[in-house]
Amino acid sequence: MTALTLALALVGTIAVFLTTKRGGEVAKQLGLRDRVAGAAKSDDVAYLLSACDGDQAELKRRIEFERERFPELTEAEHYRRAIRRVMTSPST
Repeated sequence: MTALTLALALVGTIAVFLTTKRGGEVAKQLGLRDRVAGAAKSDDVAYLLSACDGDQAELKRRIEFERERFPELTEAEHYRRAIRRVMTSPST
């Protein structure tokens, strides 16, 4: 009975932690990005990174540009706006 109580307490603590900002960051690092509310989907991150030729700095620059223009949006919406911008920009 004590082990069950301990296990339930541990699961509850982890669940509450994952709802915090830091918990969301940890979940993203663990590859659970798609389960964090407001986080960009893994497919969107992969697509935008591919569009940036794998350049992490370029990806961050594009997301920061959207974040500065629309600070009230979620990370997922920033990625979607950045992807739309890539898709509608003329090819060079």
